[in-house]
Amino acid sequence: MLDFDMPSQAQAVRNVLAERGPHAALALLNDRTNFRFTALYKLEDGEMRAVHAFDRTSEYRTWLSAVPLESSFCRFAIEHGEFMTEHASADERLARPYAGLVESYYGHVLRNADGSPAGTFIHFDLEPRSIEQQEQAFLRDLVPLFGDHLD
Repeated sequence: MLDFDMPSQAQAVRNVLAERGPHAALALLNDRTNFRFTALYKLEDGEMRAVHAFDRTSEYRTWLSAVPLESSFCRFAIEHGEFMTEHASADERLARPYAGLVESYYGHVLRNADGSPAGTFIHFDLEPRSIEQQEQAFLRDLVPLFGDHLD
């Protein structure tokens, strides 16, 4: 994405979220990356449940709907506030259970008003992908807006 007029780009995301809802805003943010999926996952009873998901290929898979927290990359985003892996099967930080599943992931925690984790905003793919530092900074400012859309 071109790095000009970031405040206008951020306002465009805010407007789309307010006027057309989270799915349209996720699509807009997905278009800024090479990731296939962009989603909001809600933490509920030890499980990460997809509440809104955008699939670039429009082949939304039911296996994306819910994942136990301990088996999810989201647990790392929740623990650290943010987590990224460009190539999970080659990432020495990750245990083997992740091999062969989601290959790339960028996640940012969404918090409740009391500061406790409510869920995550994520980009992910079945192929290795990366996300630029500038895009991560852009998302850090916008991701909290999605916290109200976890229901």
